[in-house]
Amino acid sequence: MRRSGTSFVAPLLLLVLSACNSGPKETEVHPEPKLAPAPSPSAVTPAPTKADEGALRLGTPIEASAQKVALSDVAKNPSAFVGKKFATTGTVTAVCQHMGCWMEIKDDSGEAHIRMAGHAFFVPKTASGRKARVLATLVKSEEQGACADEGMHAAGGGAGEKKGCRAEAEAQLGHPLAKLELVADGVELM
Repeated sequence: MRRSGTSFVAPLLLLVLSACNSGPKETEVHPEPKLAPAPSPSAVTPAPTKADEGALRLGTPIEASAQKVALSDVAKNPSAFVGKKFATTGTVTAVCQHMGCWMEIKDDSGEAHIRMAGHAFFVPKTASGRKARVLATLVKSEEQGACADEGMHAAGGGAGEKKGCRAEAEAQLGHPLAKLELVADGVELM
């Protein structure tokens, strides 16, 4: 008896296919790259150096070439610094608890009230006690702007009480605001 061609081809085809599927397999795995969310324009900052690793940078980056001035030097001759941009450092002693739109800083012999320029960025409400480096411009004391008594925040709520972030800051500090008022373009918290 003679075998038909199809009955011989089927087992042969099965043998060939099973031979192709045997043995170890190597597959290339290319994991999807994980992309970090794009930072907001005001949060873009240079990579930290070893000296300032862990610093939180807000607003405009503070360049190494920025003029560095101690708060005590500004307090000695404020008119020399009005309208000029400079970098200064201090310890944060109070922060706006509504938005983070202002903070007070203090060094060994000076203190300043700092407003965030145009509310373009805000400091964390928990920043008190941290060291801060600030790139700012000194404003005349008459230019209280956002920290005037009729400002953005209510300090209390009772009739006749002062309102505004100036009153809130004075309540936190337990004394009047620093006479130096700065408008910050950039802040680094260490």
